[in-house]
Amino acid sequence: MIKLPVVIFEPDRTRHEPIVYLTGGPGQMAMIDNVEDIAQWWSFIDNGPWLRGRQLVVVDQRGVGRSEPSLDCSAHYTPSVWSEVISKVDEVVEFDLAQKRDVTACRDALIKKGIDLTAYNTIENAADIHDLRIALGIEKWVLYGISYGTKLALQVLEDHPEDVIAVVLDSTLPPDVGYVDQGSNSLDSALRTLEKDCSKHSGCSKNFPNLMTMIGGIVQQLNAQPVLLRLGEVEGSARFMRVSGDDFLELMFDGFYHRGAIEVLPQLIKDTNEQDYRMLVEILGDTLSGDDKSDVADGMHLSIVCNDSVPPSAPSATFPLFDNWAADNIYTWACPLWPSAKPVKTHKSLKANQVPVLLLSGEYDPATPSKWAKYVAGNTGSSQLVVFRGIGHDVVDTTPCGGEVVSDFLNNPKAPITTPCLAEMEGPNFLSPEEDSSPALEASAVSPLPRKHLVSGP
Repeated sequence: MIKLPVVIFEPDRTRHEPIVYLTGGPGQMAMIDNVEDIAQWWSFIDNGPWLRGRQLVVVDQRGVGRSEPSLDCSAHYTPSVWSEVISKVDEVVEFDLAQKRDVTACRDALIKKGIDLTAYNTIENAADIHDLRIALGIEKWVLYGISYGTKLALQVLEDHPEDVIAVVLDSTLPPDVGYVDQGSNSLDSALRTLEKDCSKHSGCSKNFPNLMTMIGGIVQQLNAQPVLLRLGEVEGSARFMRVSGDDFLELMFDGFYHRGAIEVLPQLIKDTNEQDYRMLVEILGDTLSGDDKSDVADGMHLSIVCNDSVPPSAPSATFPLFDNWAADNIYTWACPLWPSAKPVKTHKSLKANQVPVLLLSGEYDPATPSKWAKYVAGNTGSSQLVVFRGIGHDVVDTTPCGGEVVSDFLNNPKAPITTPCLAEMEGPNFLSPEEDSSPALEASAVSPLPRKHLVSGP
């Protein structure tokens, strides 16, 4: 028996069909645990014109948050093992082995509880959303998915189109793309967009020329000889981290999620290339000084990734160094350890779909790049795509223009999007060396692929 917790936010006056919010991750909690969480959702609703006059249904997906059973692994994970932090300069820790022990311990504990981990996949997840609509007595609703939630929404649309009146996909993850092995291509694309925008920005082109050349040098140098950095103390305890070239690429990847971080990336690249690690230390220290509690159910994350796997595609990044980084992720060794079922079916075409679909994409998004959104839009009937200038992952939470576009779409789902704010979107405002550049690089829990390294562990 699987139980899903649900919160329904009621508008002052219901004028439109309900919206069901599908979180990312996979495995991201809906954050509906307490009064503070609920207050955050009310704030989200108040700031979203597209939510007015609609019920908002928020659910923890199977295995996630307060659902029963929970596939949370936090009791079996050691935070320092996943952040790869040591407390002494000469301390030697085999992080790879320790991470495998953590994953194995979580797997064994869940199986011991009688949980069938092969039942946690996107097809079953979509069936849950269909059952939820019936249980709530809702005739039709709008699907809103973010990141992995877009893949879930597309599965619902494929299996239960009769449930849906419209679909909004924010940062789209195609159902049939092997995203685990596409990190190098996505990072390469984001870096080339950065280099192009920098070349058009007078201050950036003057202060930070040859970004790709510098990155290549950094990766080669730090992979050959990782640098040991001392981070800020936490509760009086020293912290050290060895940073390789692949670790630096991981930090770059995470930086492309957020516009504020994109604007300081050229300075970070230049400083690191000149072996000035002060900004790197500040970013890592800030990233690793927060609460160790994760909002991702790691067992659900691995179950989805390992059960939904699709055939890998050949990497095509310009720099082979990126392929080395992309291959160093947890799934290469964790999926063979994790129970997984054979795929039960292939995806059927949505070209004949008649349900209006809106796709939102940030041009810098490293996790769910715009080319994926274009691919889905080209293979889904009644769809339209909007790419947002200078934006990374999670459009609606990044720019008010995202919410305005969604509002226009829901007001008339079959009309072309002509929202005025789109013409006002600009590229990054890169900071010069003399400006105050408070680093804002952090991982996003809505990424479809929390990887292995510094800021994003499972």
